[in-house]
Amino acid sequence: MPERAALRRPWHGASDRHEEPAVAALRLQRAEVEALLAFRHAEPGDEENLAWWRLQRLRCARRALLPDAERATLPSLPAPPAHALSWWQGVKLRTGRLRPEEEAPPRFIARRLEG
Repeated sequence: MPERAALRRPWHGASDRHEEPAVAALRLQRAEVEALLAFRHAEPGDEENLAWWRLQRLRCARRALLPDAERATLPSLPAPPAHALSWWQGVKLRTGRLRPEEEAPPRFIARRLEG
């Protein structure tokens, strides 16, 4: 029995603690990495647009759980695909005012993300 206790790591049982912000942040980080990989390997077009917005949504959820110091150290999101943004978001991107972490997907993409 003592050998089992010695092998037990402090993070065991983390799946039982859904409400803890640290556990939720780790899960969101993993989901964000998987979404980034999906975006990198997505076919150009609709699949790539949807993958980028999924990545953006996970980043928003993760940022909400992180303290300010950690939030500032996050790497920026990859550039959005050409047709992933609405007309207005495209204007903001060209003028350097687009903040991807604060944007909502265009209606035509939001419908596909929900369904």
